[in-house]
Formats: sequence, C-alpha cells, structure tokens
Amino acid sequence: MAILDGVDDPVVKLDGQAHFAAMNQAAATIYQRLGLDPQNMKGKSVWELFPDLKGTIVERELRQVIQDHVQISFEFYYPKDQRWYETKGYPSSPGAILVFRDITGRKIAHNS
Repeated sequence: MAILDGVDDPVVKLDGQAHFAAMNQAAATIYQRLGLDPQNMKGKSVWELFPDLKGTIVERELRQVIQDHVQISFEFYYPKDQRWYETKGYPSSPGAILVFRDITGRKIAHNS
C-alpha cells in the first residue's frame, strides 16, 4: 500500500476473513505503539490480534462491511491506546478498506 503512505490517516486493507492484507505507514505507527510488529500482522485476523474487540461495535461494523458489502462509519474508544477513533469502512472485493482518524482531542474538548 505504498501509494497510501502519503495519506495522513491510518489506512488498513482487510481480506474477506478480516485478515490484515496491507496497511500504510500511519496505521503501522499505531500498531507499533500498541506493541505489535506490523510486518508480522499480514495474514493474521483482527480477532486474533485484538481479541478484546470481539463483541464490540468494532466487530459488528467490520462484519457488516465485509459480509454485507456496505459502507460503515462509527466511533469507538480503544482503552489499550487510550484514544478515540472515527472509523470509515469501504467494501473491497474481497474484504474492506478501513480509514481511521484519531478524534481524541475533539472528544475531550466536547466533554469539557
């Protein structure tokens, strides 16, 4: 996904089974901050690497974009990263393209 390395927002490509297929450097930086090696994530499922996301809005939305082939948009707080993310997902055959935006500053300002 070298073409997307110029995109400031983190971008991830998942295959039809929610396995990591590719990511840009902005996404890799987040995963490194979480203690993961982005080079070793390819081919591993979201649920294998992030079991704490099962049963959350993230699981519901990812299943919808991958299985139902519809665009998604949602916000979620990830405690391990202590950040809020706005996520947009776009169907991609097979799988999905996800674009994240850190909205922690906006959430903190809104709640002040």
